[in-house]
Amino acid sequence: MDREVRKFVMTFFLLRGPGSEGAVDADLRGAIPGLTEVASFDRILERKTVADREQSATVLVVAQPGDHGYFDRLVEFAAQHHNEIFLILISDEISASDYKRLVRTGGAEWASAKAGSREVVEIIARREQERASDKRSGVSRNLQPVTVAFIPSAGGVGNTTLIIESAIYLQTSKATPERKICIVDLDFQTSHVCDYLDSEARLQIAEFSNAPDRLDEHLLDSFKTSHSSGIDVFAAPRSKFPSEELNIEALDALFSLIAKRYDLVFIDFPVTCYSWTAQVIGACDGAVITGLNTIPNLRQVLETLSFLRTAAVNLKIAIALNRCDKNLLGSIPGRKHIERLLPDEELFFVGKRAESTESVNMGVPMMLGPSARKMREEFSALAAFCVGLKSARALTS
Repeated sequence: MDREVRKFVMTFFLLRGPGSEGAVDADLRGAIPGLTEVASFDRILERKTVADREQSATVLVVAQPGDHGYFDRLVEFAAQHHNEIFLILISDEISASDYKRLVRTGGAEWASAKAGSREVVEIIARREQERASDKRSGVSRNLQPVTVAFIPSAGGVGNTTLIIESAIYLQTSKATPERKICIVDLDFQTSHVCDYLDSEARLQIAEFSNAPDRLDEHLLDSFKTSHSSGIDVFAAPRSKFPSEELNIEALDALFSLIAKRYDLVFIDFPVTCYSWTAQVIGACDGAVITGLNTIPNLRQVLETLSFLRTAAVNLKIAIALNRCDKNLLGSIPGRKHIERLLPDEELFFVGKRAESTESVNMGVPMMLGPSARKMREEFSALAAFCVGLKSARALTS
């Protein structure tokens, strides 16, 4: 393992918390040559100023999990300095809530002391791979991921199609190369995202619904479906899982781990509202209400818009009307009426396409088929809305 660490362009520090003298010392020093011990958080900053500015500083913090005062200081330090320093807390087991506080800083991770140096080296290797990928793509990991909710105003409006085509547009766009994008399908009973992608749904929500602390990086990997386009999907096989009983803590744990990996997260919501729906929407950075250009459905769009304005006051919202008819000049019949009905709203119109049914049957998104060029023109504005959103979440401890 030390060969893996030797090749990294990083500066490594070791900081011992109260009562941790001598813990895992020899194992860490053997796995990470050049490990420099520091006496305090302030000393880390002093040593970092004299280190090569091009190097990434990683601090291994050996501490006892029961010292909450020290843990609070560690979380505060990680949140304040996440742009320049990454902390790896090495301790005995910590609670799920403490783990979430730690990783939400964007500058820290936890490794089990019982695993010796193995988990530490794995975390370092994973971070180096992410940094190398980000350097090639120009993506900044110092930014919080952006989460976009796609919310159907009614059943059958093509919510899943719009979310898939938008995600693939951005994943394959020259303007956003190698951007890390995923789709999370929250429709656990009638999920069909993977059907549209001719892929296998793997998210086993029942495995951690009542025990969120069970969810870790390894389990998350087993739940992931990777598509050839480059997007990842977290979707559950269709089942009669009682969505209304889903523990919000389970969703919190799921999104906390996903936020560490992806730059843009699309969430496919079911039509039915559950006790957790408003909370998840409230944590998003933007929302797209999907609907059809019919009088009954436009009423449902207005009702959904009213619900969102109440659930998330500061949420940036757009409305995408799917399967719109177009005349010979490409105009949308009734567009002026819609604009009067929804004044000051950001509107997107997606035309009806004959090849959409074949696309679904073949499991090949239109964005990857023969009509890809025309589809890119169709989805450019909607995709621009999604990628233009900024995270409103501040790093917190």
